[in-house]
Amino acid sequence: MRIHGDCQTEFASVSTDDTAPPRPRPCLRVGVTGHRPGAKLSGQQAATARQTVDRLLGEIAGAARVVLAREAWAFDSVTPQLTVVSALAEGADRIVADAGLAAGYGLRAVLPFHRGEFRKDFASEAAQQDYDRLLAHCEAVFELDGGRDHAGRAYEAAGVLMLANADLVIAIWDQQPADGLGGTAAIVERALAEDVPVILIDPADAGGASLLWRADAALPTAREGVERVLRRPIDGQLAGIVDILLAPPRDSGQRAALKALLDETTRRWNVAVSYPLLLSLLGIRALRWSDLRTPAKNPDDARRWRDYLVGRLNDESLRPIDTDTLYRGYTAIDHLSTRYAQIYRSAYVFNFIAGAAAVLLATVGLIAPSPDMETSLNFKAVMVTAEIALIVSILVVLHLGTTRQWHRRWLEYRRLAEELRHLRMLAPTAAAARVERPSDRAGRAYGWISWYVRAVEREIPVPDTAVDQTYLVAVRDAVCDAELSGQIAWNARNAEAMEKAAHRLHYAGNLLFWATLAICIGFLVLFFLDGTIAEALREWTVFLTALFPAIGAALSAIRSQADFETVARRSHETAADLASVERAMMHEPLEFARLTDRIEKAVDVMMADNAEWHVLFRTRPLSLPA
Repeated sequence: MRIHGDCQTEFASVSTDDTAPPRPRPCLRVGVTGHRPGAKLSGQQAATARQTVDRLLGEIAGAARVVLAREAWAFDSVTPQLTVVSALAEGADRIVADAGLAAGYGLRAVLPFHRGEFRKDFASEAAQQDYDRLLAHCEAVFELDGGRDHAGRAYEAAGVLMLANADLVIAIWDQQPADGLGGTAAIVERALAEDVPVILIDPADAGGASLLWRADAALPTAREGVERVLRRPIDGQLAGIVDILLAPPRDSGQRAALKALLDETTRRWNVAVSYPLLLSLLGIRALRWSDLRTPAKNPDDARRWRDYLVGRLNDESLRPIDTDTLYRGYTAIDHLSTRYAQIYRSAYVFNFIAGAAAVLLATVGLIAPSPDMETSLNFKAVMVTAEIALIVSILVVLHLGTTRQWHRRWLEYRRLAEELRHLRMLAPTAAAARVERPSDRAGRAYGWISWYVRAVEREIPVPDTAVDQTYLVAVRDAVCDAELSGQIAWNARNAEAMEKAAHRLHYAGNLLFWATLAICIGFLVLFFLDGTIAEALREWTVFLTALFPAIGAALSAIRSQADFETVARRSHETAADLASVERAMMHEPLEFARLTDRIEKAVDVMMADNAEWHVLFRTRPLSLPA
């Protein structure tokens, strides 16, 4: 992953307009699962359930408005954009879809088959016309490539993708076991396992509703079956659920970090160049003008980003997937992360080198000519003043780095930028973000980064297209060409560069150590052979034997702080893992479920790399070069 910032990649020249990262649009998605008309859902039960759903959707909308009025600082609007995600089957799916449209909700559909094939599920002309009517109201319709020979798998796939694109689910369900694959009970159980709150309407008592949700329990049982999950009356709880799902984290530290992000502005100048200068001196890469001044906005960036979905997949209907918040959020946050990485690294490089320079100033008086006492005192005063200036500069850099949180911002902004990039990979298959769902364990179990990723994800509709072999080939090739190949190549280059940096710093440190030893031995030999010569060289000996270890210690500290060896090893492993996933994607038979799984595996590999990198560096804030 491009997380280390040691070598710039094709995304380094991002938009640098003087704007803060975008505030996400306030969106909330309501999914639906449940029975079709028949023995499990009579006409009277359906009518009563519709009244209950009307009431619930109205309460959800009202609760969302309350949250936005209180938390307006975190969003770009105080008007919630509410959406129903439905398969449009008869019964429960259409009850919630119709209620949503009546309440002003948008409608998105995930169909188990292509729309014409799914239409055959509905025997009556009236049911088919109702299906056509709802399709016409949809913002997006994702038509899966299910086959009748495996219809249960097709229904299951549609239900799973509905969950992936829903924040809470209304289930019109009799609480009995599923009749087969993709049944309501299976979808509800999966929702609970994924921490999606389920609002249960039992047809036998359709006038009321209850809440099924493990994520507000202190310690839920991992293997607990759906039949053992506590049913609690929904009355009085919807406002709290919407607050947990929609509002920014409650923790004051998490809120402060989110506010800091939203108040950031991108800047083109960066005077902290100690780190890129070090890489240049080590022969890792040349110093670039872009290290000092980030290039102005490059129109190719936007074209390259959007080309992934629209150009490569050759489908204009996919353009809504690439939301402005996703694109602008990534470019702004990626720029900020790159900037803070350079500032933080340049700060510790400067501090360690400045510490060694202070030793130099402390000892340089030993070898400086002193024709008279006054000149000697003046020279020493200058050296002491310069040494004080260096020490003060170290303290100032440490203070600025601590108060402005360069280290934290670098780590967190890089993680967030990578999570947003993953959304682009996942969007063409409507897969969910690989971050935790909102919950209410210990007040709030997830942080501001996950909140921001989820908020951006909610803006992304399901693809408005039909899945076929042409589409699957286009998605596979786009992911491999636009993402995996670049990531593999970057990690390979980064591993090589970091290995060189580690080796050359190690070699330089050893050279200084052995040089110090050689000087000491040489002085000792001269002392026994000719004390007069040894006395004449005493000051230089003291100077060099103090200076060389100081420089060696500084280089060793830089090497330890950057941990080039571990970074190189992780880059090697990540490149190898991604190459394995890419080979599998290119050679396996193309099926929607398998391709989605491979894309998620690739994201997991990159997330694991990010997580290990985060663990590695989070305990290495700026410190004094003691």
